[in-house]
Amino acid sequence: MKNRWFSVEPAPENGGLKSLVLNNDPASMNWIEGIGTWGVPLDFRFLGMEKRGNTLLSRYQLDTLELEVTHTMEEELLRERFTFRNTGTFDLYFQRGGISLYATFNDSYESADVCIAERCHAHLWCGGENSYVHATKMSPFHTELALILTEGALDAYSVRRIEQKSSNDRGDFLLHPEPFHLLPGATLSLEWIVTAFPRGEFRKALLDHGGSVISFRQETVFLGETFQLEIEQKNLSGEFSAFCNGIPLKSTVENGKIRIEHVPDTLGEHRFDFVSGNRRFHAFGFCSEPFEQLLEKRIDFLLKHQQMIDPASPLYGAFLIYDNEEHAQYFSYRNRDCNANRERTNMSLLLCRYLRTHKNPAAERALDLAEQFFLREIYDTATGAVFDNIGRSTETKRLYNNAGMINFWLELYDLRKEEKYLDWIERSIRLFYENGGCHFYPNGTLFSDCVSRIRAAGRTTTADELQAMVKRHVQKICSTDYRFPPHEVNFEQTIATPAVAIPAAWCALIDNDPEILAETKRLVELLDLFQGDQPDYRLHEIAIRHWDEFWFGKRKLYGDTFPHYLSVLSARAFLLYAACSGDKHYEEKAKRCMRNNLCLFSPDGSASCARLHPFSVTMLNPDGSVKSGPHRGEFYDPWANDQDGALYLILSAGGSTEFCL
Repeated sequence: MKNRWFSVEPAPENGGLKSLVLNNDPASMNWIEGIGTWGVPLDFRFLGMEKRGNTLLSRYQLDTLELEVTHTMEEELLRERFTFRNTGTFDLYFQRGGISLYATFNDSYESADVCIAERCHAHLWCGGENSYVHATKMSPFHTELALILTEGALDAYSVRRIEQKSSNDRGDFLLHPEPFHLLPGATLSLEWIVTAFPRGEFRKALLDHGGSVISFRQETVFLGETFQLEIEQKNLSGEFSAFCNGIPLKSTVENGKIRIEHVPDTLGEHRFDFVSGNRRFHAFGFCSEPFEQLLEKRIDFLLKHQQMIDPASPLYGAFLIYDNEEHAQYFSYRNRDCNANRERTNMSLLLCRYLRTHKNPAAERALDLAEQFFLREIYDTATGAVFDNIGRSTETKRLYNNAGMINFWLELYDLRKEEKYLDWIERSIRLFYENGGCHFYPNGTLFSDCVSRIRAAGRTTTADELQAMVKRHVQKICSTDYRFPPHEVNFEQTIATPAVAIPAAWCALIDNDPEILAETKRLVELLDLFQGDQPDYRLHEIAIRHWDEFWFGKRKLYGDTFPHYLSVLSARAFLLYAACSGDKHYEEKAKRCMRNNLCLFSPDGSASCARLHPFSVTMLNPDGSVKSGPHRGEFYDPWANDQDGALYLILSAGGSTEFCL
């Protein structure tokens, strides 16, 4: 079946759709490829499919629940309708997650060449009767796709993914209707449309198909600030009501848009519910305590709970994972993402930045101990080598560690102005490039900032030599374009962030070369595609990531992690691009991203490394059989691990706590 925008191919063996291809796509990418099949209900028995003109009709059965699905190809869109009927003599009740419909957007990670042409990002929003999925190719493309709910309500989504693909498969999405109750003989319908539209016109597409565009001025506000929301929809003629955590709110209409303001008096999540005519939908905001208070409490927690202070231990001075369930530190020598190096360095980096603007003797002593730990166990000052584990272990070499340690010495130099740190930075940069760093995309350092400090210290010859190395790195990134080399994941946001940040820092700090700036603009447009646009503090301007809870969390579950502090690396890249290009749009995106990660920090100073966002995650074998699960999601992981990088990057961005206000 074919319309103006795309063609679809049915799957007669189970009643769903096996492909959807845009007519104007030279790569003929299948937007709905998955392990499961688009439009098929999970765990129902398939009764058959038939074609009636431009409609495919499929029937399914689950005990006394009958489901009829129609896929109708219209001139501009695909309309899919799901009608549930209770054929029994008793009531049927369905709880959250009780019904699951496959929406198999092709969001997986092969090589960069495959991803940029044949894979998509899926930004899902299950917001009641105003639900949608906004899908874009993984590189800038002239056409986008959306699933827009037109009848019924969606409550959440789950994920089914292949365990053996590790971090390189986001999985199949299952959309869950809101809990419902069917009397004997009663029916309930859910309908969505799938439509294509020119790049950048998603908001228009949502409005054209009866949806509401909900915009926060900031999804995250500080106590004492005001939530400001704006709701746009085609029809404003009916009655409209708004509530926050069940409390009625006043609304006004200005320039055809509904405006709402609310001053929260409690910390934490704030749910906004809306009733427009007979439609009900919602959005989520977050109220944080003032940033300075949050920062002080987090620093106090780190000093009291997360530094090893037993002189008999080789970990003496190291900052470690903290388990908020067991109220205890944790370290693993074998599981390197739980060792005392790698991303745990974020805690020491945060102390460096904090001490630039705060007098705190306890924090100064803690930082001294951390430095002694790194010098004793992790770093070789003579060669610049960075070891992955205590005892100067050479079992694993990881260039990310080199870049992170360069950043630590740079922070200590800026704090203390001792020239030994410049010596160590120089040695580590030389070693980084000797070990193939020119082909690596690290997030630890920008390199150009190191060159600038070394030059300002009067080391002109050294600065010239290092600058030449960094320039080759920048030129390599620009010539590689979107075809990023694989790192710990084949293709992901934190390969794209240094691809933007390193050239942008070069332009901002050393040479604003027009050719490099032009290529950086192309790269920042690709990075931007990872960012969410949903009306929820956990999703808006948060980059798609779907493995961090497994690698950094106690529960060790794969699945979407919204939010996660590594999103703030996108914010840093946006800020650097804004600085060298003058594009303030990216500065605003960065500030929103930074604020929305503050929900990882609790008022008592504790923190979480990530939130597992889906309702549930099921791990599959390559043949589609279940390996484990479903595992319940929607929780903050108990471990404080790497999230302090968010506070460090916020402080780094503006040099003061005022930046993200």
